[in-house]
Amino acid sequence: MNTPESIQAREDDILGKPPRISPQHTAEEMTAARNQLAKIIGVASGDDVPMADAEVPHMLLTAMCHEQLFDKVSDVSVFLLNNPSLELRDRQLVILRVGWLCQIPYIWGEHVQVSKRVGLTSEDIEAVTAGSSSPYWNRYERALLKAAEELQTNAMISDDTWATLAERLSEKQLFELIVLVGQFATVGYFQNALRLKLSPTNAGLMAR
Repeated sequence: MNTPESIQAREDDILGKPPRISPQHTAEEMTAARNQLAKIIGVASGDDVPMADAEVPHMLLTAMCHEQLFDKVSDVSVFLLNNPSLELRDRQLVILRVGWLCQIPYIWGEHVQVSKRVGLTSEDIEAVTAGSSSPYWNRYERALLKAAEELQTNAMISDDTWATLAERLSEKQLFELIVLVGQFATVGYFQNALRLKLSPTNAGLMAR
């Protein structure tokens, strides 16, 4: 699923119809969404000066239909992104692979941008779409991508993949890797299933 036609068909299926839950717009919900945005971008929610004119993403406004649950989901994402024990490049390779495997336009497009900021190239990103089968990767990188693939297809990491990763990663990092795959798959489920709109700067599955 890597041709322009197949990508367009996937995005039409997810994004070609109206969102399934309308964004929430009461004053209380807007405040809650802005607090979530502040947490996600690392700004203290009490300091509303830089947040006053910030556009609240469609995802956050939609998630306010269940503010308490989303707050817990968001906590895990924020922790993983702000307190990583994994190298940033490794983390982004895994997130991108999950985004591509699950064909999540929102995660893929957003994290292509993040990945480029931490040094991944367009060639790296294109190779992620091929995954662990590509000769582009070194042995360790291949194992990172393979772990994401195996967790998605079999809810398990094979002994060979685990052993390769364990040569470099600590137990803490291995645990984080598993949670990272699961968290971004979970977020992608509701991004896709709710047909959440992309921001104007998010190129979706076409991003490279």
